[in-house]
Amino acid sequence: MAWLSVISTHDVKWVFRWLQLLHAISWKRNWLVVTDTLLIEIGTEELPPKSLNKLRLSLATNMREQLDEAELAHGDVHCHATPRRLALVIEQLVDQQPDQHVERRGPAVKTAFDDQGNPSKALAGFMRSCGIEEAAQLETLQTEKGEWLVYRADRPGASLPDLLPLMLENALATLPIDRRMRWGNERAEFIRPVKWLVSLYGNQELPIELFGMKSGRKSMGHRFMSDGEFELAGADVYVDTCLKHYVKVDFDARRQEISDGLEEIAVAEDAELALDLELLDEVSALVEWPVVLAGHFDEAFLAVPAEVLISAMKEHQRYFHLTKNGELLPTFITVANIASPEPAVVIAGNERVIRPRLADAAFFFDQDTKSSLEQKVGQLGSVVFQTDLGTYGEKATRIADLAGYIAGQLDADSKLANRAGLLAKADLVSDLVGEFPDLQGVMGGYYALNDREPNEVAKGIAQHYRPSQSGAELPEGKIASAVALADKIDTLTGLFGIDQPPTGSRDPFALRRQSLGVIRICIENQLSLDIAECITKSAELYDKGFSVEPLKNYIVDRLDGYYKDLHISKDVVDAAIAGQAMSMNLLRMNEIIQALAQFQASPTAARIVASNKRVANLLKKADVNILPHSFDLSLATEPAEIDLHNSVAGLDLAAFKSVKDQLAALAELQEPIDLFFDKVMVMAEDASIRNNRLTLLRDLRSKFLELADFSLLQ
Repeated sequence: MAWLSVISTHDVKWVFRWLQLLHAISWKRNWLVVTDTLLIEIGTEELPPKSLNKLRLSLATNMREQLDEAELAHGDVHCHATPRRLALVIEQLVDQQPDQHVERRGPAVKTAFDDQGNPSKALAGFMRSCGIEEAAQLETLQTEKGEWLVYRADRPGASLPDLLPLMLENALATLPIDRRMRWGNERAEFIRPVKWLVSLYGNQELPIELFGMKSGRKSMGHRFMSDGEFELAGADVYVDTCLKHYVKVDFDARRQEISDGLEEIAVAEDAELALDLELLDEVSALVEWPVVLAGHFDEAFLAVPAEVLISAMKEHQRYFHLTKNGELLPTFITVANIASPEPAVVIAGNERVIRPRLADAAFFFDQDTKSSLEQKVGQLGSVVFQTDLGTYGEKATRIADLAGYIAGQLDADSKLANRAGLLAKADLVSDLVGEFPDLQGVMGGYYALNDREPNEVAKGIAQHYRPSQSGAELPEGKIASAVALADKIDTLTGLFGIDQPPTGSRDPFALRRQSLGVIRICIENQLSLDIAECITKSAELYDKGFSVEPLKNYIVDRLDGYYKDLHISKDVVDAAIAGQAMSMNLLRMNEIIQALAQFQASPTAARIVASNKRVANLLKKADVNILPHSFDLSLATEPAEIDLHNSVAGLDLAAFKSVKDQLAALAELQEPIDLFFDKVMVMAEDASIRNNRLTLLRDLRSKFLELADFSLLQ
């Protein structure tokens, strides 16, 4: 850099300024493309905490899609979120689209001009839409269907300022917002009223208008700890500048800080933290400057079931709880939104607030135990389950009968299952469940024990909602499983019976979750049970003439999703379903699917699958309705067909205990199958011989179908 010595100090400063500018510029297609960081901050009134994390993730995804669709190259797309803001930070974003090559097909040449050679109406309209005046500006395109006029042009790409407003509108319009609101005199709608708007590209303002508000560079600090409004120097310093004004905008970092604080307190208290991830997300969405504090409550409240106290702390105060050796401790953890100089005062205030909440919960529990579950069942007749399906009183009777039936199929105690099914919904009319709906079932189990019901009955009641969500705990034991299955199958049968299956995003009775629960209970609890028979029994209990086929098909269809999570391909699932079409023993089907998944990797798999595909194709082309009832040995002219017949006829799959053994037995048919296709002409000229050989192939295919349709495997 010796050349620097011959220029002035003033010139050196300008050189380095140009070097800094060139640092943010990349060469592409011989054009200079400027890249910089874009910041869009939407300041609002308090955003709903339970959906804030979902909102920010959706906004980042939506904006990424908009950028890609507009062909605007970019780096990472972040969406920060606090209770009062959503902020997009897009790194290395270009300031302009690449040049656009436009190609549009117009009318056919033969219809484009009239007899005098003037443009037809169709051509004139096409030219106007392309912004041209002369037909000579069009080219011709030769296709198999004739010649067409084509408009081709290269147009400069649109700039970021021109594209950004519409991209933002599109990204915001498709956010998962249940209810949008209007404010003031504006017609614009959003999840909460918008209070300020920031739009910066690098250090420069990039003016936009959203929700009737013009953007600037002024943001807001922490409501209590900051001086309020402040200016942002640039997009790259957004996170750090907000931090100086007591706002931690990075949701993930804030969430991790809270999680670490919870763990530190658990260690200090010599306790275990059962971290509630949903509560962690919610609390992270409630604070901009988190401070984690521990408080205590009166040990006398521990006489109330732990689930009640945990729900009271979580639902009313957003507190976390601690346990030791599985027992709840009289300690709670709260997350404040301010760094107080006197944290003890904050803790004392929280302790005062939680006491009446726990006292109310203890009172409700005491009141609920003054009447038995059996007495509460009588009140279910006034609680509607579904308008067309009657009351919970009627549902309780159906669950009892179906649970008893299922328990019988499982060689379990039908009377205990029937009793648990009858009482399962009784806690819906209790005061505690009215206050804490998430405790339904759980409280029924406690009330059953208080009524001196058998332990299996209490467990069946407490666990009949399991699994409550994907991957959640399953009911334990056959009685609890029978009650859980009965409840889910009754709901599914009823809703499908009145033609109200889940559609799109609408699933008010959580039928998708219920059907997956049926699948998981049967498979993971190792229950050998024909679900088709249970559905038929359920429909009989409704006595409304419900069709059961749609529900059966729906549950079978849900198997794809279940096994996709286990990384088992769809063709394996389809093959097993096709082979077990007459049965819905999900445990048996699972054994077949797992075995087939392993079988696909075996050396003989490709040959067996290929042979099955060949057999299936031959039979598909034949009229199977005219084939003989059985193979006629007297018409067999080749030793290979006799050998294959003997191998198929002599194979009894039922004699093998496991699916793996059955698969191994079917694999032994491969040699006679190969020999048959090598030596025998299936489609013989003699119709009787041809049909006899097709009959042999039909018998062969039927033997494989006892296990699965191997022709569907890939």
